[in-house]
Amino acid sequence: MTSRGQQEGTVQLCVRDGATGAPIVGATLQLLPSGAVYRARGACETLVRSADTTVRVTRLSYVSATVSLRDRRDRVTVDLRPRVASPTQLPVQRVSAEREATAAARRGEVALTADEARVRGVSGMNGLLTQLPYTALRSARGETGLSLRGARREQVVVTLDGLPLNDPSTGFADVSDVPLVALQSVTVAPGSDPVGAGLGATGGLLALTTASQRLLSLRSGAFGARGLEGGWSGQGLGTRWHVAGAHRLAQNNFPFENDAGVAPIRETRINNDERRTALTLGAIGERMQVSVLASTGERGMVGAANVRAYDADRSRMTRVNVRTQASVGGTVTVAGVRWFELAYRDRTRPALDSRARAWAADVEWRGRAPVGAWRSGAGADGLTGTGNVHQRRARGFAAWAWERGDHPDTRLAADLGMRADVVERSGVQPTAGAGVSWRIAGARTGSHLLLASRAAQAVRVPTLYDLYFSSPQRLSVRALAPERVTLDASLAVRGAWQRTSSLISGEVVVVSRATRDAIVWFPGNFGWSPANVGRERLRGIESRVDLASSVLSAGVWGTWYESSLLSGGLSIPTPYVPRASGGAQLQWRLGTDARTAVSGNLRVQGRRPFTAGPRNSLFELPSVRVLDVALSRRITVAQVDALVSTGIDNVTDARWQSVRGFPMAGRAWSVALTVQPRP
Repeated sequence: MTSRGQQEGTVQLCVRDGATGAPIVGATLQLLPSGAVYRARGACETLVRSADTTVRVTRLSYVSATVSLRDRRDRVTVDLRPRVASPTQLPVQRVSAEREATAAARRGEVALTADEARVRGVSGMNGLLTQLPYTALRSARGETGLSLRGARREQVVVTLDGLPLNDPSTGFADVSDVPLVALQSVTVAPGSDPVGAGLGATGGLLALTTASQRLLSLRSGAFGARGLEGGWSGQGLGTRWHVAGAHRLAQNNFPFENDAGVAPIRETRINNDERRTALTLGAIGERMQVSVLASTGERGMVGAANVRAYDADRSRMTRVNVRTQASVGGTVTVAGVRWFELAYRDRTRPALDSRARAWAADVEWRGRAPVGAWRSGAGADGLTGTGNVHQRRARGFAAWAWERGDHPDTRLAADLGMRADVVERSGVQPTAGAGVSWRIAGARTGSHLLLASRAAQAVRVPTLYDLYFSSPQRLSVRALAPERVTLDASLAVRGAWQRTSSLISGEVVVVSRATRDAIVWFPGNFGWSPANVGRERLRGIESRVDLASSVLSAGVWGTWYESSLLSGGLSIPTPYVPRASGGAQLQWRLGTDARTAVSGNLRVQGRRPFTAGPRNSLFELPSVRVLDVALSRRITVAQVDALVSTGIDNVTDARWQSVRGFPMAGRAWSVALTVQPRP
């Protein structure tokens, strides 16, 4: 690409979301004054620099921006302001190669790109989530459930390009369905958020963004794990198209110590295999975007370590999620449909075979007013299952957001959002969120010191899984009220120190959350069903420090939570919420070309109560330390870039359980190869 004037080399132009900092793919770039138009293949494009080159950047749902490439650095970042912003996403529109950490620091978000994860030996979503601070995996039977700030997995909203992945029946999202090859980045934000996600998030938000790229990834590992992933992108009919798919399988019959009996014995998991196939499709046009995620998977439904009754059980899950987004007259219309099917069969007891289907449909309308932004929406969902189990529900919401502070140099920034949900049989559920941040210092380029506070409310409506489909052993169906976070408050100090070749950043956050009618499963209860608890309370501290340089990146994080349930005058610790947890990551790039990297990831969890009763060490899972290491090497052959990585998970062979009675695999190895054509 060239234009008139003396050529001055090249410049890399990168496009990001000015509110979240996430990379944006598929932007339209118009060269001025020539008027030549083309659509970017990825989030960054290499342009030929000319003395008079100006680029106009446009993207569906964003305010366009114009940047001159004259007398600029080798890399220019364009942050596009969303046409509609949530109150937790302070919108900015700027063209800058510096001060990139300030906006993210105000929000307290942490992002990781998929490419960075692959260098660390990660080959799937499970491993990617373990690289993020403040996260914990909570799963018994294969789903990858995410916990943030002590929340249950149903309280965390997961989105893919804004498309909610939480199942309409279960309430939680199995992120292992998403192919890693389809992702550009993942951003995690702990805490309640009434407006930022259409469903409302009582525990936190995990935002995934897709990539428009061409690559192929092969993986092999312990316990019969094998996987193939591929992605392709292209341009046609004025639209950027991208597709990604994955197929993986694993035997997963690992050895473990069964200590549930009179004496510990050495056993091997059986019927623990799984196979999954997933496909993502995307189309990004001038005024419309379409996203599709479809997946199917089958696995053995093994029971607890000392239960053999379900060792022959199988389940097959199928999911389809479709989302469209269109820009009309300065407003944005979003519509989505989600469909879920679970087939359960027992070869030894066919009478227990069952099938359930659930669906959900949602529509939103977003726009800006002279003061603030608004969004409204409505939806419905339903379930039909074996045994005359059925449910139909409808819902609607309206939200308004106001924000001030749309420039990186703003010392004082504030936001306010309100929402009202209409819930069947529960009436109107109003919620609100507000935040303010003060940049105490930030005179040095890229350096800053922020004081930020936030207070929010949120509502989680009982899912169909809560109401009907929680367990085959269920004895009764009880009505549940919506779970309501009455106050989620945080006070944070965040800072960054930018040097010529390194950046040190960190934060300390004091958090407090109070929940009314919390929907909690009580492990060990004979009813095998959730219940509304009178009140739930959490107090704690979160902290992290990160170092990034050209050859070394490292991070350390830790949390301390006191979480309890208050019901009937009795205070008991919330099951499976550890008092202390933490982690550390290290990556060292070797050689003059920095193409070889050695990585390590340590996760630590303290003792976790597993029953409903006063704190007692006899009813707690022991503390656990899990260490993963990896070695990766980038190789260039002809016009292909290749990344070869090998890793060992759980190097010390720690035997641990995320849920009592369900052992996790010990030491495991993996080898992966990822190739993509050079740009």
